[in-house]
Amino acid sequence: VYKLHISGDELIRGKETILDFGCGTGRLTEFMAKDFKKVVGVDISGTMIVQGKQRLKKLKSVEFLETNGQTIPLPDLSVDIVFSYLVFQHIKKRSMVENTLKEICRVLQPKGIFKVLLRSDKQKDMNKWWSGVEYNEESIRPIYERGGFRLLKTAPVDRYAFWLWLQKKYDG
Repeated sequence: VYKLHISGDELIRGKETILDFGCGTGRLTEFMAKDFKKVVGVDISGTMIVQGKQRLKKLKSVEFLETNGQTIPLPDLSVDIVFSYLVFQHIKKRSMVENTLKEICRVLQPKGIFKVLLRSDKQKDMNKWWSGVEYNEESIRPIYERGGFRLLKTAPVDRYAFWLWLQKKYDG
C-alpha cells in the first residue's frame, strides 16, 4: 500500500512534511518516516494514538496527536502533504466532509497536496460503522472548491471508491 499510494506517487514524493490523517496505530506512518523529514499522525482514537507512539517511539521524526475529528492540532501552513486512506468513506455527513477539508486546507502550505480516498458506492444502511456518504467527481467538486482546493487528478478504485489529488489554491 505504501509504495503504491505514497512513495510511488510523483505528486507527493519529494516533500518535507506529511500529515497522516486517520493514522490509527501508524501502519503507514512508520514508512512515511523514511521518505519525509517530519511525519505527523492524527486520529480520533486515543487508544490507537497511544499504541502508535509506543510502537514507533524510536522514530524521532514521527509525532502522534489525538484529534476530536473537528480540528487538527497543528498550526496554520505547517505541512506539505496530507494523506488519508481509510477515513473519509466512514464519514456520515457531507457537511462534516466539507468542514474537514477546510481544516486540512488550513494546515497545508500554499500549493500543498491532499490525497484522499473517497467512497463512490451508495450505502443501504448509514447506521453501520463502515457506512459513509458517497461521491462522484461532480458531487465532490463544490465541496473541495469551497474547502479551498483545486483538482489535480482522480483515479477510480474498482467500483467502490476513487482517489482525489487536491491542491490548496494559491494566489501568490
